[in-house]
Amino acid sequence: MRPLAFMLRVCGVGAMVAACGVNATPQPEPAPELPSCVPNRDGVITEDELPIAFGASANYYASPPGVMRTIATGGTAWDLSDEYADDVVIALGPTKIKDQWYAASFASAQFVVDAGSGLDGIYHQDAQGLWLDGTASQQEAPAGGKTLIRYAQPLPVLRFPIEGGDAFEATGAITDGIVNGLPFIGTDKIAVDVTGDGRVDVPYVRFSPALRVRTLVTRTPSTGTPVVTRRNVIFLFECFGEVARAESRTDEPNAEFTTAAYLRRFALGVTP
Repeated sequence: MRPLAFMLRVCGVGAMVAACGVNATPQPEPAPELPSCVPNRDGVITEDELPIAFGASANYYASPPGVMRTIATGGTAWDLSDEYADDVVIALGPTKIKDQWYAASFASAQFVVDAGSGLDGIYHQDAQGLWLDGTASQQEAPAGGKTLIRYAQPLPVLRFPIEGGDAFEATGAITDGIVNGLPFIGTDKIAVDVTGDGRVDVPYVRFSPALRVRTLVTRTPSTGTPVVTRRNVIFLFECFGEVARAESRTDEPNAEFTTAAYLRRFALGVTP
């Protein structure tokens, strides 16, 4: 199998106080040069099995803004194969950071991925893991005010090798952030755990063995407003990357939540 693209959308980390939306980041041109990758199906994802495929994109079914989906994220068999008449089809893929207005603020970043609600997630990847450098508004001067969040130290949203039983926490300090045009100082803390040897069904496709990666994000301003939390669950397969994603409502108490504020699944053979 050749990787379609690696598209990790960490909506709910830098963008956690905004609702998630459909893809708006300009996507790469077709006919990309894709790295070779063949799954060995050992249930472990190494750095080589999660390549960044610049110029590639894949299509996903996505729930519309404001629409809740009932799902099951517990156990090791995840059936996300239900079809919904109101799903939209979106194309997602990594874009090089060099052409973005905020590129000079993220010296170590390699690529960006749409984070919803007019925001981009900004990342780099190395042998240790996938790192979130920050988030920024896709436009430098949007109507609601620009956003620019840079972590003092990038957050490891995935650590290699990715395998069942892995768990870790990390905190990113925000010392000079801007959110919707207003100054922001505080922290984003993530708690990540991985379940291995699972099976995930999406419409017309089954991936096995798949990995479930759960992330709890806690944003804490330095003063004033209350702490805000959000959960997300992604399902990964070797050489493919993200198979499906579910995101919770704000301040969801249940790690195995059953109501998704946003649900996205791989869409086989469909176009936007």
